[in-house]
Amino acid sequence: MSILEFIWPRVGKMRGDTTVERDLEKIDSAFWGNNTAAFLDEARRLRDVETGRKNAAETKSQIYLAALLALIPILVSLTENDTLMGMRALDNWYSIVGLIFFALGLVYGIGAFVSSFRALTVRAYHRVDVGEIVAKGSSEDPLGDLTKEILKSVRRDRQNVNHKVGYVVVTHQLLFRMALFLLLALAVITFAHPLSNLFSTLDLGPCG
Repeated sequence: MSILEFIWPRVGKMRGDTTVERDLEKIDSAFWGNNTAAFLDEARRLRDVETGRKNAAETKSQIYLAALLALIPILVSLTENDTLMGMRALDNWYSIVGLIFFALGLVYGIGAFVSSFRALTVRAYHRVDVGEIVAKGSSEDPLGDLTKEILKSVRRDRQNVNHKVGYVVVTHQLLFRMALFLLLALAVITFAHPLSNLFSTLDLGPCG
């Protein structure tokens, strides 16, 4: 991981799947022998796993979007807080630091929102539909051909599902950074001013 990726996690640009055609050809040329039923069960399991990964990623993205949207009125109310408004005067070091932390938290929150939304826009929709099932029913090896169709749908979806999951992982990382900086801003707002007054009092104490 580079320093830039540590500061701002991101999902790389989705490149073309260079091996998908070769993998599909291997599936088409596969021969199951007398174990077609076992291979069909395994193909169904893989389809369920891939569908489960897709659904889990989409569910998490929807939860994150809802949570981030729910934070908006809270953050807006914080901007009207007297302490935070006093920080904008930038007349001491802790007001500057607190405002920077708060701004960074907002930036990471926006990034998490965008990343979570992008996870929902990645399409992974290949499946074995009615037409394929009906067509394979009249073939010489219906179970074997159905197994191949299921495996091909899994293979076609894999890159998109991986990309979708990648956006969810990035959302996790951005949310962590958002929470960290907002908590730091809250700590600065809450403790810096009284601590600064306390240290000033202690410094003036011996002189008095």
